[in-house]
Amino acid sequence: MSCCSGSQYCQFSFPDGPPLTDNSVTSLQAKYLFLPYGTLLEQGEVVRIWLESGEAKSVVIESKIPISVTPTGFMVMSEAFIPWELVALDSGIELNELEDWYFHPLHNGNEPTVVLKFRHPVASKPSLKTIFLKWLYKIRNL
Repeated sequence: MSCCSGSQYCQFSFPDGPPLTDNSVTSLQAKYLFLPYGTLLEQGEVVRIWLESGEAKSVVIESKIPISVTPTGFMVMSEAFIPWELVALDSGIELNELEDWYFHPLHNGNEPTVVLKFRHPVASKPSLKTIFLKWLYKIRNL
């Protein structure tokens, strides 16, 4: 990752790995992502969520929830419960902007809107015994 100050924007590239989500999230701990133009990513697929700074983290798409946008608000096309406050926070969109998406200048009625829900892999912390054994192994190989 390298930033170029002369061009007035940061350029970076991601290393090879699972596909990236279409839009960035505000935190690598994000649980939801609002995608106003849909996505080809599918439920159960391992993907990488990313920050605008270039950091990325692999997660699993727990569910892909189709949304219908109407002048009166969103209609969830499944039985899923969506906490819109968290969706707005994780997606980096103001809640009132999200609630009035039908009237937003970027709204396109011809494109399907979806919300992705992520499942973060459980990261186990190494035990004290494991840390000690790694330390002994390093000393032994000096």
